[in-house]
Amino acid sequence: MISKPLEVYAAIGRGRSYGTQSQFLFRRLPGILESELWPTLESRANSAKTSCVITDIGNDLLYSRTVDQIIAWLEQCIIRLRLTAGPIAITGIPLAGIRTLAPYKFRTLRSLMFPGSTLELTTVQQRAEELNVRVQALAQDDDITFIPQNPEWYGFDPIHWKPRKRPEVWHTILASLGHSSFDYTRVRSTFMHEIKHWMTRPHQRTLFGLKQSKQQPVIQRGEQLTVALY
Repeated sequence: MISKPLEVYAAIGRGRSYGTQSQFLFRRLPGILESELWPTLESRANSAKTSCVITDIGNDLLYSRTVDQIIAWLEQCIIRLRLTAGPIAITGIPLAGIRTLAPYKFRTLRSLMFPGSTLELTTVQQRAEELNVRVQALAQDDDITFIPQNPEWYGFDPIHWKPRKRPEVWHTILASLGHSSFDYTRVRSTFMHEIKHWMTRPHQRTLFGLKQSKQQPVIQRGEQLTVALY
């Protein structure tokens, strides 16, 4: 059971890099390792029971980062997350969709989300396979659980979970962290939830060339839930 009050600290964003600044459309975010997430977690270390999730690890492949570089960044995340003394779940690469990805769909995805990338599909496929194997090796430690990606979680978009499948995905992840009683069947994501998510501001970002900052947590539901975005 997830205890209350629940505090969520997240460094998220479409196309986000773990190690360098990244841009999606008109929005830029610092690399996850460069964000203010880590000082915040350090100040909160051992203050409450913690569970940690590392996901969306394939973005940096499209930024032409090597598998060695991505693994080094993930190792740094693991070192920092271990300061919380909580279990860690790390998700794999959605290989089923990547292996069968049509070239035209890959080019469309690359131009929309990673317009600066010139990588070919075959190169991304090869590196994705290698990265998935290396991440599984990271998860050999007792405090880390590897979560393989179920092909049923994906649709036309081969790298993002279907909205209607997200509750099931998070149930799988949370169950691996000891929260198996979480009732995901009661969770619903509506169009308005999606709009609110897109409008929610992280601690730091650059939008249309203007630097913005927002005090966190940005979401607060009484004493039961707070969400801080970095």
